[in-house]
Amino acid sequence: MRDEGDRTTALITIELFEEKAPDHVDNFIRLSDSGAYDHTIFHRIINAFMIQGGDFTNSDGSGGHAAQWYGYCNGETTNSQGEPYTSETCRMEDWTLGDEATNGLKHTPGALAMAKTNAANTGGSQFYIVPSDSTPSHLDDIHTVFGMVIAGLDDVTAISDVSIDDESGESPVHEVRLVSIDIN
Repeated sequence: MRDEGDRTTALITIELFEEKAPDHVDNFIRLSDSGAYDHTIFHRIINAFMIQGGDFTNSDGSGGHAAQWYGYCNGETTNSQGEPYTSETCRMEDWTLGDEATNGLKHTPGALAMAKTNAANTGGSQFYIVPSDSTPSHLDDIHTVFGMVIAGLDDVTAISDVSIDDESGESPVHEVRLVSIDIN
């Protein structure tokens, strides 16, 4: 990380695995290219576990959605009457992705994965990165891993070590902001 006076910056390079998680990679690229992630915060940081961001609507872990219609409305393909959801019958803020978690990729240090609720097919825009001092294998085959940090893992780990608000236990005392994502 580089100290710039009132802020510290880090550059993290991630390889995306399109062949293993095509919808998740497509979604991440679309959200990145649209600027949805620009200037968002890492709202949930747990030391020796993960750093989580990507809530571009509420900045607190309660928001965000998929970049486009992938066939799921809050994890469901049909409504309570058994009628199929479409992009017209599902509110955009409820658009989610189908799980691609059984793709052989594991939660090793540096893994980039999609955050979701406990229900299947509920990932949207929130993601997390596993620091170097964590291997949360209990998330394997449940949360979709779709990328890997190839440079800057020390910075991810340093972020996971920031001071946390004692009341929440997961919110950083000082904002940790994602400035931008560039896709090459």
